[in-house]
Amino acid sequence: MPETAAQGESAADPRFRFLSSIIGRPVRGPDGARLGKLTDLVVATGEPYPLVESLVLKGREGRRSYPWSSVERFGNGGLTLKADAVASTPPDQPLSDRIPLVEEILDKQIVDVHDAKLVRVNDLHFIELKGQLRIAHVDVGLRGLVRRMGWEPLVDRAIGLLRPKAGYLKADQLVSWKLVQPLDQSAGKVRLEVAQRLLATLHPADLAEIMEDLDRDQRTVLLERLDVETAAEALEEIEPEMTAQLLEDVAPERAADILEEMAPDEAADVLSELPGETRDEVLAAMEKPEAREVEALLAYPHDQAGGLMTTDRLQLTAEQTVAEAIAELRRRDEEIPFLYEFFVVDAKGRLLGNCTLRDLVLNDPSTRLGAIMREPPATMLVDDRLEDVATAAAKYNMLSVPVVAPDGMLLGIVTVDDILAEVLDAR
Repeated sequence: MPETAAQGESAADPRFRFLSSIIGRPVRGPDGARLGKLTDLVVATGEPYPLVESLVLKGREGRRSYPWSSVERFGNGGLTLKADAVASTPPDQPLSDRIPLVEEILDKQIVDVHDAKLVRVNDLHFIELKGQLRIAHVDVGLRGLVRRMGWEPLVDRAIGLLRPKAGYLKADQLVSWKLVQPLDQSAGKVRLEVAQRLLATLHPADLAEIMEDLDRDQRTVLLERLDVETAAEALEEIEPEMTAQLLEDVAPERAADILEEMAPDEAADVLSELPGETRDEVLAAMEKPEAREVEALLAYPHDQAGGLMTTDRLQLTAEQTVAEAIAELRRRDEEIPFLYEFFVVDAKGRLLGNCTLRDLVLNDPSTRLGAIMREPPATMLVDDRLEDVATAAAKYNMLSVPVVAPDGMLLGIVTVDDILAEVLDAR
């Protein structure tokens, strides 16, 4: 994601300037008298590359604000105001459509969707056009931090002598401002790319790791920004306790939508961590079939097969054909995204056998499933222990272990990834 700008770009092209080169510099009146030092620049939101609207300085009279149009000239030596410059008192709290850059953006975090990590804004990059100053980029690289510390010339010389081909000397890490927007106007909130489709391209595990690095308020802000499907996939990768905390902070309807997109066993784990009243509110907001499915799983202890199983599975009858199985697999593709085998049951739902995707590929479309199915090497009852489930999966190299009722009815399956996660957590 970070755009690359050649080293010294701002020095080579006077239209470009870093915030670190002007912040803290003196602000003077038209007669040269010092009014104070520059402490912030305020931009108006709503444009891809917004204009700097005003400047904030601190002097003997306290904090004062001037419109940017009052600036006669500016450079690394400071700013000089016009004779008709009129000061005002900056608001105590930032306005909803205005962003003070030092206060709200500098040193805050954004999500780098290219490298799937949080990065810190170390500097800001502007372009001057026709007397107007527009913010162009945020600098998330090490050079930005070194520049702000005033060490850039010294560090550049030292690295140039020791490692003249070092990447540090060749590029700043600049992220286009149009990709960076505030999620919330209060100070300290996370900043991230506004293009939500880019967040959706992150692997759920990477997005979950980013969320875990944030504090609770920041996680909530990020969660509100994600679409329901992306949120559900990410939250499945986070510990149920943390997910429950997050869902406590959103409306029950939003929490219900997210849980409906999660695997039933994952949703049940999260609901078991919610306070009773909150759990009831969320269950009431869920669609009835999904709510009943999850409530049934909540009845089983977490360390037994019933508490580990998911009810998401492909279940067909022995009389159905390979062609019908393929059609059903396609129909439920989004509902069951990871499918390597399916189960064959009788008219009452009792487990008869299972087939793999390889079986579908190698057999004629008209072949009945009863003719190619094989008996599962092991099945579990709902009260079997985690240790027994893990032992069966390892012994028979099973990707999923069927869980059945005493009469043989197929209730669900325990997948190998859930077994592994539980075993690792138990260590």
